Amino acid sequence: MRILVTGAAGYIGSALVRALGEANVIATDQAAMAFADSRVGNIAYPQFARSLITAEIDVVFHLASLVSGGAEANFELGTKVNLDATRDLLEACRLAGHRPKFVFASSIAVYGGALPAVLTDETPPLPRMSYGAQKLVCEVLIDDYSRRGYVDGRTLRLPAVLVRPHSANTAVSGWSSAIIREPLAGRDYVCPVQPQTRLACISVGRVVDAFMRMAEVPAETLGARRTVLLSGISVSAQEMWDAVKARARGKVRFEPDPRLQMVMDAAPKATYSKRAAELGLPASESIDEIVREYEEAALPHHG
Repeated sequence: MRILVTGAAGYIGSALVRALGEANVIATDQAAMAFADSRVGNIAYPQFARSLITAEIDVVFHLASLVSGGAEANFELGTKVNLDATRDLLEACRLAGHRPKFVFASSIAVYGGALPAVLTDETPPLPRMSYGAQKLVCEVLIDDYSRRGYVDGRTLRLPAVLVRPHSANTAVSGWSSAIIREPLAGRDYVCPVQPQTRLACISVGRVVDAFMRMAEVPAETLGARRTVLLSGISVSAQEMWDAVKARARGKVRFEPDPRLQMVMDAAPKATYSKRAAELGLPASESIDEIVREYEEAALPHHG
């Protein structure tokens, strides 16, 4: 079996490649990678994206994206990376003719408007950012390509994934990793949201496990609806800081940015998926568990 992982230089992608075992994986990203079989290139270019799908590819984990803040700031680039590149990969799968599994990373950014305290499988998507809209369109495409037998698609809607290493991306929820990572590394951090700001969270280890399990779920179990919401626990900025304060060498102070605060006030605070639980897709139990995983596993990889 040969597996393609896009976005393999990223936080989740690199962890997934290591978990899958490099010998089986073709890793691709626009940044250089130290994996055994790496393909450096930009999937926003159709020729490169389509070249990645060959007859030997049995499973595609498509994680590459321009995340929330970046897609909102640059609509054209976000559309190329998040939507057009996904369709190029799907089209390459269709033309290859062997129906590979296609496992896609979506986001709870597909939700918006007046949200319940806890999002569930029944909460309708209503994106209020371009990133969420692009992800939702991809979900629909994957359902349709699966219906037609071109791919065996599966999609996970991800909560905020913690704790990201010290590598910048454009996620508006980036503070939720920084408030843990920076003081543990001995650096002071100015948190741009209020202490009571809450966010639906999950650890990278749980997400990697969910991706691997999702690839093994029988197609008939998923049926026509190929998207599954992952459960994310509700954690406040203050609770994140409290979880590391006792052993942190840096300090945190809160100086809310009004524009970011407005975005975060409208973001999902918690998610619960009965369907994910029935499929055996794991959720994090607590912020302490998330921090412990970061200290035990992520720090050796990221320093």
